[in-house]
Formats: sequence, C-alpha cells, structure tokens
Amino acid sequence: MKDRSMPICFTAEQYGKIEQIAKQKGMLNASQLIEETLAEL
Repeated sequence: MKDRSMPICFTAEQYGKIEQIAKQKGMLNASQLIEETLAEL
C-alpha cells in the first residue's frame, strides 16, 4: 500500500454506503474498499 498524503472526504451518507459495499465484499472496513479501488486506477 502506498502512503497517502491527501485525505478524501465523504458525507456521512456516502461513507455509510461505502462501508455497506465493503461488508458485502467481505472486507473489514471502508478503507480496504477504497484502497482496492484506488489500486485499480
């Protein structure tokens, strides 16, 4: 994992959706989904 120097911001509703998708994919938290998505870019 690369070090991130810029934070990303979400509304509470957006973050909740990200957490929900992460759980559906068997991940422990939203950060794992975000890192996986960024790795695909």
